[in-house]
Amino acid sequence: MSRYLSLAAMPLLALSLVSACTSPETDELLADSTDEVALDGKADSPSGAYTYYAIRGDMRRCAWPMCGEFWLSRVNRASTVCHDNSTASECYTPVLDWSHANLDQGQQDKLKGQAWKPGGTFALVRGRFAKKNTTTPRPELGRFIVTEAWVAEGENPPEGVFAKVFQNGIRCIAEPCPSLTEKGLNTSNSANIAELDYSPSGLTDRQIDGFVSQYVAPQGIIVAGDRYTFKISGRPGKGRTVTNGFHKLENPPASACHVGGCSGEICSDQEGVSSICIFRPEFACYQDSDARCERQPSGDCGWTPTPELNSCLGNVATQN
Repeated sequence: MSRYLSLAAMPLLALSLVSACTSPETDELLADSTDEVALDGKADSPSGAYTYYAIRGDMRRCAWPMCGEFWLSRVNRASTVCHDNSTASECYTPVLDWSHANLDQGQQDKLKGQAWKPGGTFALVRGRFAKKNTTTPRPELGRFIVTEAWVAEGENPPEGVFAKVFQNGIRCIAEPCPSLTEKGLNTSNSANIAELDYSPSGLTDRQIDGFVSQYVAPQGIIVAGDRYTFKISGRPGKGRTVTNGFHKLENPPASACHVGGCSGEICSDQEGVSSICIFRPEFACYQDSDARCERQPSGDCGWTPTPELNSCLGNVATQN
C-alpha cells in the first residue's frame, strides 16, 4: 500500500501514484508573528482553525489546585494569553470545563489520558480561558472551557506545522490534484494540496484507512508535518508529511435503554435485566407517572427526573 494518499478519486478514497522528485519547500502555513497576540482567543466557525491548544498534564508536586492539572499552549504559536490576560509560553489551568463540549465521561477520560502521555503533544483542545472557576478553593486561577477535544492517532511525537485538512470538492482527471485544503491552526494561512505522506507517522495501513475516511467530515482531520513539493509526469504538486494525526472525539452512537425488573423499576442498557421480586410502593411511580428510561448526561441509562416522577417519588416518601 502506498503511504501517499490523496482524494483525487473520492469518494473511492483512491491511492495516489507514488510521488517522484519530492523536495522540501517554504511552508506557507507558518504563522506570522505580527498577528501573534491579536489572534489569541479568536472565535470562528466549526470548520475554522483558531483557538486550538496543545494540552499536557502538570507533573509538578505541590498542593492542588496550584498544581496537578493541565498546561495549555497555542499550537503553531510562541506565546499564549492566559486566563488573567498575562502572556506566557503555556498557561496552567486547574479546571477543564466540559459544559460546552457535549462529550460524555468516557470521551473526556480519553482526552485526559492522552494529555498525560510523556514525550510530545498527543492531545489538543479547542476553547477559551475564563477568569474564574467555581469548583476549586482558588477561583482566581480560572478555568479552560473546552468546546472540542482531539487525540493523536499514533505514538510518534508530532513535529512540524499543525494544520486542519479536509476535502475541498476539487476533482481532476490527472494527478497531482489539489483536492485537499489545509489551514494552519491559529493562523489565517491556508493552501490547497494534492496529498499527505504518512510515511513518517508510524501508522499502520489499517490506521491510515480509518483516519483518511474522516477527510470528508465537516471538521476534517488535524495533522502535524512539513511541506514538500513533487512532480508527476512533469506536473507540479504540493503535499504535507504527517508525523502524527489527530481525530476529533465524539460520543459513540447511543444504544437503546431498556426497562427491566419484576416491577419495571430498572432502567438499563441491557435487555431482560431481572430483580428480586419484592414490590415497593415507589416502583409504581415508574409505571404510573411520565417516567422516561433514556440516556442521561453521564452517558448511562437511567430514569429522567421529570417533575411528575419527582412528585410521585416525593409523595411515596412522605407516606412512608
